Amino acid sequence: MKVLITGGMGVNGAVTARLMVQEGLRPVLFDNRMDLTLMGDIKEKVDLAVGDVCDQAALEKIVDDYKVTHIAHLAALMPEPAEADPRLGIKVGVDGTVNVLEVARAKNIKRVVFTSSKAVYGEINGAEGPPSYKPVREDYRKIPADLYGTIKVCCEEVGRYYRDTYGIEFIALRYVSIYGPGKEARHGPLSFYGQLIERARRGEKWVIPQGGDQLNDAVYVGDVGRSVICALKAERSDVWQFNIGTGRAWTPRDFLNAAAKLFPKHQIELGPGPSNLGRSKQSYCVFDISAAEKHIGYEPAYDVERGVRDYVATLDRLGR
Repeated sequence: MKVLITGGMGVNGAVTARLMVQEGLRPVLFDNRMDLTLMGDIKEKVDLAVGDVCDQAALEKIVDDYKVTHIAHLAALMPEPAEADPRLGIKVGVDGTVNVLEVARAKNIKRVVFTSSKAVYGEINGAEGPPSYKPVREDYRKIPADLYGTIKVCCEEVGRYYRDTYGIEFIALRYVSIYGPGKEARHGPLSFYGQLIERARRGEKWVIPQGGDQLNDAVYVGDVGRSVICALKAERSDVWQFNIGTGRAWTPRDFLNAAAKLFPKHQIELGPGPSNLGRSKQSYCVFDISAAEKHIGYEPAYDVERGVRDYVATLDRLGR
């Protein structure tokens, strides 16, 4: 299996590549910038290619040059830059996905795994919202609350078309909140859990008046990478949309308690109660991950404590 990872030098791409290397694979990392910040330890064990998913010819050349058999399509604009420049967000997200699928169709690529998001669901309420947080299944209604979620829905529907019409094995993985090394630096306010960990590590004083008891499912990037590999390797199935998370609720206090075991002299004060941070729409939730467990063999390996330990160890290893 020769895998092309679009967005390969990003937070999720770097972790996915590292796990593939550990399995004896040599993935091709395709990104619009040469940034080895998150992969200094594996740069000699992967193939690196600079290019843009909006350039179909460049994608075709990489697929030909490296004899690619599978594609993990991770490239996308994050919510804030997409909202700031909707045309670019749609171009990278939707047009980029069409380019990936067109290349897959032309080059007989066996499978395309697409990283989607809980943003496809938009506001989560009713039984699945507070206070009960019934686990969200894949058939929960999709009414995205922002452009990022709208783009992800469009990409999934385009993938459905290519799957039904051309037989491409398109698989969409919808993630809950993701945390991991690199997100704090690159995604800023969107990486609340990462900020807790990294500010505790740096010994910075940070007072958060409330929100310490807010329930939410959160998945570590190590499990993001593992889920992508599971989807690439899984047997073909008629089921192709999967929720990926831990399947349980965590709180910011859980993260801070895990960080405190490593940094007992941290200076973070975390108030009680639900959170007033984040987007205007209620998106805190817990995912039902039973479909992913059944059809692609995904099981989360990281609870919060193990995730925080690996997060810090990775920063140390990369000299961050």
